[in-house]
Amino acid sequence: MKIYLENSLTRQKEEFKPIKKNKLGLYTCGPTVYNYPHIGNLSAYVIWDVLKRFFVSQDYQVKHVMNLTDVGHLTSDADEGEDKMEAAKRRDKKTAWEVADYFIDVFKQNIKELNIIEPSKFLRATDTIKEQIDFVKILEEKGYLYKTSDGMYFDTSKFDDYGRLANLAEVDQQEGARVAKNPEKKNAADFAVWKFSPENSQRDMEWDSPWGKGFPGWHLECSVMSHKELGDTFDIHTGGVEHMTVHHPNEMAQSQAVTGKIQANYWLHNQHLRYEGGKMSKSAGIFIKLPDLEEKGYSPMAFRYFILQNNYRKPHNFSWDSLTAAQNALKNILREISFYPDKGKVDKDIMEEFYQALADDLNTAKALSLLQKVIESKIEDNDKLATVLEMDKVLGFDLESLRQEAMNISQEAKDILEKRKISRENKDWAVSDQLRDKLKEIGVEVQDTPDGQKAIQLKF
Repeated sequence: MKIYLENSLTRQKEEFKPIKKNKLGLYTCGPTVYNYPHIGNLSAYVIWDVLKRFFVSQDYQVKHVMNLTDVGHLTSDADEGEDKMEAAKRRDKKTAWEVADYFIDVFKQNIKELNIIEPSKFLRATDTIKEQIDFVKILEEKGYLYKTSDGMYFDTSKFDDYGRLANLAEVDQQEGARVAKNPEKKNAADFAVWKFSPENSQRDMEWDSPWGKGFPGWHLECSVMSHKELGDTFDIHTGGVEHMTVHHPNEMAQSQAVTGKIQANYWLHNQHLRYEGGKMSKSAGIFIKLPDLEEKGYSPMAFRYFILQNNYRKPHNFSWDSLTAAQNALKNILREISFYPDKGKVDKDIMEEFYQALADDLNTAKALSLLQKVIESKIEDNDKLATVLEMDKVLGFDLESLRQEAMNISQEAKDILEKRKISRENKDWAVSDQLRDKLKEIGVEVQDTPDGQKAIQLKF
């Protein structure tokens, strides 16, 4: 099957052609671990999880690498301000190392609850300091760097293809428009590959280097990690649309300067999840965490469903009403499949249509509509179940586990069902209806069949 992806590098939908047959090298920009992930952050990882699952469904071996930024990301993406980890340690009254450990654990727990498959390899920025220093040495030897009072900077004027990803014209690179002002920089878009520690102070995270004690620039880690794990050039690089103007152009430039080769063949970017008219922002304090959804009675799988209803390349708005609608849609699917008998045969024609939707730049909205089409179709219920669960291998709702959980009803429900069985045997329909209502109050739904009562208990 031919797979087509919208490549941010060319602004075109292109047929995907792997470097190695049936193998995918995939790199995803991970979180900066100084605060709780918000649902806008997490929405991206849901999308790239489906991308990975889809390639696996097409018999690809996927090597997926994700960074965990635990040093070097300053409060301004353009190498100005304070390291977010240093600010967080004061806020939390911990060391920067303790802050990183805590929020890495939180992030991993969040993606587990969203049924996101962990990457083949997580790498912390602080795990690759030696490799990052070696990378900077090569850049210096090739003449791409110059020194300022606060660090070693990459001279973007020496890289002819700089800004290709962001499609930046020179007029758009005026200092102050997309990068903070620094009078020592030769060009507005120049960026730090190594920052010096402030004088007369000691950071929690700093290392000796040939240029002085300090820490790596934020953009460096992704170049080094992807090169270390995936090679000079790999297949797909994913990240948020906010990285298209600063982080990814810088990453691409320094990688190509070292290797002489393009870093990745396909660049995929997800749009923001908007809330109250703007994008969620931890720095501005405008964000919603995954536990906030759960406290209001929403399943993480409902949030996953909400994200997959939308085109990943278009901004979409979060609202509680939309999340409620997504949860109700997921409940309806679960109601249907929980009453189905054991699995039958997968409908290959519908699955072909399903895969074709995802092969068209990951059209998850159409894929979800096809799942609904299966449930509403006239094929046998056991074949419906088999087909829906096959789709779920890519969509990732873990429907079989939710189905088993729904069929595992509480003892309280079993006791009420036994009373209802007796009332029906006695043809006491009024009592039977009252008991049905009582079951409904505790989330239990009943179907009366020729073989007796069948019940499920939805847990969300």
